[in-house]
Parts: sequence; structure tokens; C-alpha cells
Amino acid sequence: MVDGACSGPEYSGFEAAYAGEALRQGLEGVPWNIGEPQPPVARLIEDGQVRGRVLDAGCGVGETSLRLAELGFDVLGVDSAPSAVRQAREAAAERKVPAHFELADVTRLSGYDGRFDTVIDSTLFHSLPVGSREEYLASIARAAAPGAVLHVLVFADTARFPGGEGPNAVTEGELREAVGRFWTVDRVVPSRITALIPEKLVPDGERDEHGRLLMDAFLLTAHLPGTPHPAS
Repeated sequence: MVDGACSGPEYSGFEAAYAGEALRQGLEGVPWNIGEPQPPVARLIEDGQVRGRVLDAGCGVGETSLRLAELGFDVLGVDSAPSAVRQAREAAAERKVPAHFELADVTRLSGYDGRFDTVIDSTLFHSLPVGSREEYLASIARAAAPGAVLHVLVFADTARFPGGEGPNAVTEGELREAVGRFWTVDRVVPSRITALIPEKLVPDGERDEHGRLLMDAFLLTAHLPGTPHPAS
């Protein structure tokens, strides 16, 4: 159950991107849609840092949710972009995995109170308007079960964006302060976000073995007080 998808100019660009419109000249496709979970998130999954029922907040086309569903997790992905949710559902049907996807404003989730044992935010936090962060963090905390874990992968303020324009990247202190109002922060470590950004737009950026741009990020892990559900 949701209160409706996000709307307004701050969200319209994401729907346009998932629908196939270039975010800017020379940038084709959705840069953060790399055809697999972001590597730091994939490592969390491999290392057993994800448990129980999972909320994939701002799931995009669902790569993280799909990977988790393939591993047997009960996972719900939510996103505000109709085209992203449609593509995620189509991928779940094609791969025959029981991942569930909802068109939702993740800052106003309802009907999920106390449900999720793990919340994953893979590149959503920096995409939100700064003024919506508190509402968002309160929303996912309500949806989380006692003892739940939160993982957030977010652009650091040192990340370099094409043309100098990018989302609402954060300092470590800013991230800790925002999340700490609703969650107990366990750690924040330097990380990377992998993006499909052509070399001509960022000619001197560090790249992985596939030629994908590696951008400065933080990986935060936090938890809610309480005892995790026995089944988690």
C-alpha cells in the first residue's frame, strides 16, 4: 500500500531518464543502471550483511531486488518512476523470480509498518531534495522492524560530475547527522558508485576493468534499536 508516486519537477527527470530521454547531451541511457547491483551492495549481499525481509528503496529497474530474489529473499522494490517500475516487473517476469515492485513515494510509505529487516538505499539518498531527507528517513524507519539494518550508498561531496552538475552529494558529517536522527549509525566508510558515463565527459576519471566510471561515495550502515525478528 502506498500514498502515490512522487511528483513535481525534482522527480520528473528520473522518469524521463528511465523512459529513454538523455539526462544531458552526450549521456545516453541511465548512468547508474549498470545491469547489476552496485558492486558495494553486491559485496554486502555476498558477505551476509542482508537478512530477512528487504526493502529496496528507490529500486530503479530492480537489479538489487532481482539479485536478492534469486537468492531467496523476500524483497520489495519501490520507486517513483513508472518506467523504472515497469522495467523491473518485466525483468522479474522474464527471469522468473518473485521480486515485487511498487510505484511509490518512498518518503510517504504506508501499510508496511515494522515489516522490513533490511533496508537498502543504493544511490537514492542523494537523488532526493534536501528538504525531503528527514521525511524519507522517518518513512523507512517506520517500515523497518525492531533491530533492522539500513545500508546507504550515496555520492560523496568529492564526486566529480560531468559539467560540474550532479545530485545532492553529502559530506560524511552531513550523512551521519541526517541518518542519526532516526537510526543508530554503526559506520560510514569510503566507497565508490559505478556509472556508465563516457570518457569524453569525464576524461581523467578512474574507471573499472569494464571502462565504467568510479565515483566517490560513502557506504553507511545503521540499525534500529530492538531485537531482530527470530525468522530474520
